[in-house]
Amino acid sequence: MSKVKSCLFASTPDMLELSFVVKMLTGTPEELGRRAIDWGYDGIEFLPNPERVPDPEVFAGALRRTGAVMPVINSGRIAAQGMALIHEDPGIRRKSIEAFKNLLDFAGYFKARVGLGMARGRGISGAGKEETNRLVEEVFRELTEHAERVGAIIMLEASESEFTGLVNTNEEAMAWVEQIGSPNFSVMLDTHQLWAAETSIEHGIRVTKGQAQHIHLYEPSRLPPGVSPEKEALNWPHIAQVLQEEGFQGSASVVIAPKGDPEPIARQAVIYLRRLFNW
Repeated sequence: MSKVKSCLFASTPDMLELSFVVKMLTGTPEELGRRAIDWGYDGIEFLPNPERVPDPEVFAGALRRTGAVMPVINSGRIAAQGMALIHEDPGIRRKSIEAFKNLLDFAGYFKARVGLGMARGRGISGAGKEETNRLVEEVFRELTEHAERVGAIIMLEASESEFTGLVNTNEEAMAWVEQIGSPNFSVMLDTHQLWAAETSIEHGIRVTKGQAQHIHLYEPSRLPPGVSPEKEALNWPHIAQVLQEEGFQGSASVVIAPKGDPEPIARQAVIYLRRLFNW
């Protein structure tokens, strides 16, 4: 398996004002890059404010000064800021689509990928399957056309039913990837979703047919791998084996510990992951 870029979830300081499912580094671009590199990672998975996206040229300069990379943009703040791509209110839907396009523009500068998870929303209450699928396809195609124009890649992320009623399994995600039929619309993995929503973690990985180029790595407890082996619910050596058999390459992101000093845990996690995956 070729070298996988290891990243830490990261955002701007105003992220602390939002309620989000996992904890992450916050700071200026240079602070984030320097901390990620110092702690042993290759870079960051960044969550920009989708309504106030940074200047990509300035951001790129800051990252270059640190040596950090940013292969993935996370769109989770769309949901955290009260928006949803699939929403019964056309105004909210349009606002969310334009916000996602802002992220695609930003990602395009870096030739990066943008995860599409909770940003799609919980779904439309009372809408039938046919109506919902028609709307989902319209939104996905509009976003994919924009991604093609700016040189970004969308990665559809299956999410558990507690977060959305739309695309809960990787089989559903792959069905949309095949229906959209664009190299700029792909799929990604998340170990919490694999654990909570798939018939087995191995099945959830294999059904993506080697197309996934990014994965979120954390325990159901929201702790990174390898830091509390006696309490871990996931079989990380088996996950590593299946990913290697599927030829996984690209990038992987780790959350920081939900409480306490994040640095020693982040350092411990990346040492464990590099040894386990041979990254």
